[in-house]
Amino acid sequence: MHYLVFLMERGWVPYRQLADQQFPGAYIVEFAGMHIFGMSSLAWRLYDFTLLIVSTCAFFYVTQPASYGAPIAPARRSNSWFPGLFAACLFIVIHGRDGLEQGGQRDFVMAVLLLVATAFLFSAVRRRSIWSVTLFGLLSGLAFSIKPTVLPLSAAELVFSCYVLHRRGTPYVNHLMAAALAYLVAPLIALAFVVREHALHAFVAGLRGVVPYYASLAHRPLSYILVHSVSPLLLIVYIWVALQALIHYSHRQPIDWIGDWERTTLIAAALFALSDCILQARALPYYRYPLLAFVLPLIALDLHRALQDSLLDSASRNATLRRSGVLTLSLVGLAFGAFFLAPQSAVLIHRYRWWQTEFVTSLEHDLDALGGAALSRHIQCIDSVSGCPTVLYRMRLEPVSGVLGDYMLFGSESFPIVRQMRQQFDADISQHPPNVIVVSSHLHLGDAENFTKLDRWPEFANFLATRYSLDTEWHPTHPALWWSRPELPASYRIYVLRTR
Repeated sequence: MHYLVFLMERGWVPYRQLADQQFPGAYIVEFAGMHIFGMSSLAWRLYDFTLLIVSTCAFFYVTQPASYGAPIAPARRSNSWFPGLFAACLFIVIHGRDGLEQGGQRDFVMAVLLLVATAFLFSAVRRRSIWSVTLFGLLSGLAFSIKPTVLPLSAAELVFSCYVLHRRGTPYVNHLMAAALAYLVAPLIALAFVVREHALHAFVAGLRGVVPYYASLAHRPLSYILVHSVSPLLLIVYIWVALQALIHYSHRQPIDWIGDWERTTLIAAALFALSDCILQARALPYYRYPLLAFVLPLIALDLHRALQDSLLDSASRNATLRRSGVLTLSLVGLAFGAFFLAPQSAVLIHRYRWWQTEFVTSLEHDLDALGGAALSRHIQCIDSVSGCPTVLYRMRLEPVSGVLGDYMLFGSESFPIVRQMRQQFDADISQHPPNVIVVSSHLHLGDAENFTKLDRWPEFANFLATRYSLDTEWHPTHPALWWSRPELPASYRIYVLRTR
């Protein structure tokens, strides 16, 4: 993403020259982060930490007792900070344990935007604030410009809040109009960006080509997706589900979905995020961030409320089996998060070896020896996420072709977009043969390793064999520990154009 924004700043046109499945909001957010915090790796960590700080404030607000309705007991109010602290700390350490590559991911940014937007929506209803609902619309619209699939969630939240205001006898038309108009701001900016770049036709074509093709890759079974969508929290989720069943069975009364509308909103948001994970069908670590952003405060609130009800309610002193079960489950859930999951995650984060960047440092050294800055506009990566675009970004080198994702070139020929991308790439490198071509051994979202992806496009493999000489083949010597388990980085080959 850094590299794509870097190329756009140098005149490359998104969607028309740079083939990609991202929506314009992803570029806008990336551009803002790079220019506010800087373009170094440290600056990107600061950007990531800022998002965590903002999400922490939102966690505290959405878990605060509402200022309307029945009076809140002093004991409840004095401990109202605990659910926010519990949810925020787990969100931070889970994001950390997911590994170094998850910093600043678009789904992470989108999750923070949706969470903060929900906090502003709660504020709008609690305080009857037009400014708060306007900010809800702005942030929700920005999340929509990153991934349009969030539209149903934002619409449902807004309609539900209008219904709650109506039930309380408060006019809601201004509330609705302010949010709806503010929601349009970010999508209109994104549209203006695409139109200014003369890329609207290419963007619309991508919605029918690149986007559905990318969405079809590397699907996982439903059972795998369900487990990995909450894998760090799996035991807490089991405890929470058991607790809800026990409370519902013991109380034998209907749930007040409208009276406790904020909790209902969190439940709806969590269900939406879970359905989004299922529809994407890949269970990549960053896909679960929107789900974590809503399920963590929901679980924290329910565990905390159940614990307080068991301790404060005089009936709980009769030590009935059901009351004891509620008390036990809430204590076990909170204790597991605080005394096992959080420390375990902190240990995992501490073990990560962030300095292991063999692929990047070795490739940068080899490219320096082949010309360095003179390779700009004379080099091409056949890679997606292994590290070659990172090196080109660090060296400020521009490629020959804007087809930068290997999954677009080495997919099945049954997809028209694969044939189209091959034609575009072939035209680019035939017109201006790059002096250097770097091929990584890994195929993004595919099962090809050890350079076997080249066998999937024999014409390109023949082009390399006849026009280029293999200059370097590098293989890693040490596994990198960038997330929960050590993995060998990808290998790479450097091909050099033969002189006539």
